[in-house]
Amino acid sequence: MKNWRKIVGILSLFLILALGLAFLFNIGTTPSERVNILLLGVDARVPGQAGNTDSISVLSVDKKTQEISLLSIPRDTRVEISGIGTDKINHAYPQGGIDTTVETVENFLDIKIDYYVLVNFDQFKEIVDTVGGINMEVEPHVAAAVPELSGKDGQSRLNGEEALAYVRFRFDDEGDPGRVKRHQRAIQAIIKEALNPANIMDVPAIFNHVMKNVKTNVPPLETTVINMLISGIDLENAQTAMVQGEWARINGIAYLIPDMDKTEAMVVDLSLRA
Repeated sequence: MKNWRKIVGILSLFLILALGLAFLFNIGTTPSERVNILLLGVDARVPGQAGNTDSISVLSVDKKTQEISLLSIPRDTRVEISGIGTDKINHAYPQGGIDTTVETVENFLDIKIDYYVLVNFDQFKEIVDTVGGINMEVEPHVAAAVPELSGKDGQSRLNGEEALAYVRFRFDDEGDPGRVKRHQRAIQAIIKEALNPANIMDVPAIFNHVMKNVKTNVPPLETTVINMLISGIDLENAQTAMVQGEWARINGIAYLIPDMDKTEAMVVDLSLRA
């Protein structure tokens, strides 16, 4: 019985890994040498509503060298949403769903999106609390800016509420790329806690939370994906950039009007079309 339970726990963990957050990708099933994954973080705070995509990034992976680059798109960027009209890019998902979101990003950047990973943080707190909290290295400036952290900085044990406040933070010089890095570290911390023998029986519960809050078209049982997830993706050494532009108020609403020349240069520099 104990062996059976352990097998179930390990299989569930692999499924979690295969459907994980911002560093989920596939190596070797597309004809090109570059894989582009659209990473979307949805913070659906109102029950029954789809929620806006408050975190939008394109993670690009060179399948041969495994070098990665990350281009973040501010949620207030004013773009043409496919089939709907001009609006903030984070409105594409609640207005048209995942297909509209993917098409909007493809048209905006003039690139091909191979896969998407959409994570809803609605039950993130519950996942963290299920494993008894996670250990995170909290930056001092984040600790000072986030009241929920109660001044915790450095290596700290965070409960669900604290961890959610931490991964939501984006008001520093790194902006969305910094938030993506915090997302990655939080997911790695959750995986580490799930591997703790004391938590192995809770893995199915974690899996159920993840299944309800992750949408992806990445083949979930690709061996190379699991191997890369276990080893992790080093965003610290990745090429990162963020779409730039000028802020403007149109009909009383604040938008970021993207500088398309700079955006094109970023797409080229990050090899998103290679």
